[in-house]
Amino acid sequence: MFFNLFNKKKYIDCPNIKHSLHFFYNEVRACCTNVSGPIFYPNYKGEDIDWNFVYKERKNFFKKLKPKSSTDFIPQTCKGCCDIDQFVTNKKPEDFENVVNKVYFHNHMACNAKCIYCTYEYLERGYGYEVLPFVKSLINKKILSPNALIYMSGGEITISKEFEELLSLLLSYLNSQIEILTSGIKYCKSIEQAFIENKCRLMISLDSGSRDTYLKIKQVDCYDKVIENITNYIAASENAKNMITLKYIIIDNINDNTDEIEKFLTVSQNLGIKNVRLDIDYEKYKFTQDIRVPKHYFDLYEYFNASAKNKGLNILKCDQVEAILNKSK
Repeated sequence: MFFNLFNKKKYIDCPNIKHSLHFFYNEVRACCTNVSGPIFYPNYKGEDIDWNFVYKERKNFFKKLKPKSSTDFIPQTCKGCCDIDQFVTNKKPEDFENVVNKVYFHNHMACNAKCIYCTYEYLERGYGYEVLPFVKSLINKKILSPNALIYMSGGEITISKEFEELLSLLLSYLNSQIEILTSGIKYCKSIEQAFIENKCRLMISLDSGSRDTYLKIKQVDCYDKVIENITNYIAASENAKNMITLKYIIIDNINDNTDEIEKFLTVSQNLGIKNVRLDIDYEKYKFTQDIRVPKHYFDLYEYFNASAKNKGLNILKCDQVEAILNKSK
């Protein structure tokens, strides 16, 4: 009893809940981790968004928190979050302004690839709702920070009918670089221009170093096209070498071997790409489930890091992947 009297209460002080915005396919919510977090508009289909309501919901979230000395202080919408430990504090969260400094676009799920590991395979593979009017509103109301971090994804964001105008608007307003997660199958002049202005980062999951392996994973025969597009981006701007990251997602019994990893790293080096990243299948090895990754994954990670370093490549890491691996050790 006396121990509990002196045991400090714990709070959640998550910056994503305060200042992040996630336009998901069928929801408008705060977070983009492995759990949903607070949802402002569930079952969403493009209705008007009241930004004052969103701000009030953010503040109400913190008001409703019941700080305790046990794990019960974590709200249901945040339980299982791979980032939650970073935002646990003994200090009561301070008030905050109505500012959005991080935005994720997942409003369309149409895609030009058919990746066998797709996290959103269970969703309808079509177009959701338009976000351009909402981004204009956020800018006009001075809610969107000019230094906001922007992540454009899908599905395949580049085949969205609003992509060109949306990217153009963001490029003209933001001081920060925009990160686009793309298959790389479609070449975009707007992305080329963004590279020239040094305001764009591209993440392409190549997942292979050969056409045959790419076809098995992506289920479309577009390996040569992606390589050609990367080459053309670099030809248009040297910035592309530093701003494109090639990602390798380990898929069991397909590319989970050192031979394919070596081919991938060699292709990256030959293209002139500076950044590479090694990931795992998030859907198969979910952080919230008690499924351990195969032991040989750790050997593959060591090989990937050593070979990439020898080739002068920068190795980027994903927090969610690191959390899953640490859980499996």
